[in-house]
Amino acid sequence: MKAEQQQKGATKTVKKVKVNNKAPVRLWVKAAFTGFRRSKVQQNENQALLKIQHVDDVSSSRFYWGKRVAYIYKAHSLKNNTKFRTIWGRISKSHGSNGVVIARFNRNLPPRAIGSTLRVFLYPNRA
Repeated sequence: MKAEQQQKGATKTVKKVKVNNKAPVRLWVKAAFTGFRRSKVQQNENQALLKIQHVDDVSSSRFYWGKRVAYIYKAHSLKNNTKFRTIWGRISKSHGSNGVVIARFNRNLPPRAIGSTLRVFLYPNRA
């Protein structure tokens, strides 16, 4: 009796549905804007200091030299059908030995952005 049921069950075709259990790929790394490059008396607003997530020394920060950075903020009025705006920049070099990097932006970052999260994109790739 069981053999007959197994034979009947074997003739049925089962459709396999492909399930994507993976998380979406993120092509950017979080970074914190810690402030402007400065001395005791003056600061350079055209040089922003960024602390990239999981970067703790100069050798690992070298990978990010030349990568693009975006500061995304929300404005009150619509422009190009969206309230979100971006200021683009590029990482130029390391700062100190703790993995902090210097970035230069097309327009200088506003002071209210200090402490906020920026996106460091993983392109252009130099490899």
